[in-house]
Amino acid sequence: MQENVLHFAPDVEAEWGDAGLEIILSSQLVHCCAVALPILTQPAVVTRALRAGKHVLQEKPVAGSVEIGLKSMSFYHSLPSPAPIWTVAENYRFEPAFHDAAAMVKSLGTMVSVTVTIDVPMTKSNKYFGCEWRRDPALKGGFILDCGVHFVAGLRVMTGCDIKLVTAIATHRDPSVPAPDTLTTLIKFDNGCSGAMVISYAASVSKACWRVVCSKGTVIVERGVGDDGRFGYQLKMQPRVGDSSLQFYPLSGLELEWKSFIADVQKAIDHTGYGSVNTRGSPREALKDLAIVEAALASGLHADAPMSIKPQMV
Repeated sequence: MQENVLHFAPDVEAEWGDAGLEIILSSQLVHCCAVALPILTQPAVVTRALRAGKHVLQEKPVAGSVEIGLKSMSFYHSLPSPAPIWTVAENYRFEPAFHDAAAMVKSLGTMVSVTVTIDVPMTKSNKYFGCEWRRDPALKGGFILDCGVHFVAGLRVMTGCDIKLVTAIATHRDPSVPAPDTLTTLIKFDNGCSGAMVISYAASVSKACWRVVCSKGTVIVERGVGDDGRFGYQLKMQPRVGDSSLQFYPLSGLELEWKSFIADVQKAIDHTGYGSVNTRGSPREALKDLAIVEAALASGLHADAPMSIKPQMV
């Protein structure tokens, strides 16, 4: 990490520990902070940065639980106006494939059903396998909570709908991965459509696919490698009448969200005020994603009971 920073800014000075963080947050030369820390410790640092008046781009999930996320939101709304910009990063909402897919879904009539399949082999060859904080018992849901918010974000963008109710079954199939490693969730959307989402970290072959069946055709987004070797998304539309279409989108969300954040910060600096923020990275949307995953995990870990997604977001 330090080598990457020095390559970008050769004259930068490194600061370490809590004292170093305080130096950074108290510096008038620092306008914004990128915060990428373990989920359970990240919210406190984000709060400190916002309190110090720094614009924040933080790693997703927004928090380790909805309870902590709501407290962070409440704190943010208590700040004097104009408040610093707060954006949640590594966000599937910035991937163009999902937005183009959403337009296709809208053009194909009534949504009939939705299927999401996420298979991730969490073997020793996976760079995240030995990640200690994802195995922390205090983090309820482990890998599924950490990564599930990304898959839900893509789902909500593609369907253009919010989720009202989930019922899930949580299982543990791989002893080398923290429980649960597999979550099968039935979903009820606010438009009356139903769907199913399966996330597994005990799989042997990788797959990430979002499929929406509509009255006039089907739209599929699937992660993969393009003909040029770049990683990204295949977007396929299969209309009931006419020819199918297939388009590849290189992975670009990380770059787009960073450019969006910097543009918002620059507006704030140039105008000594705080311009309109791109809502794709809003903590509110990130908190909704977290609430859905948390509810599914709660259902799966407590007798598979249906769980409503409460409209309690600040």
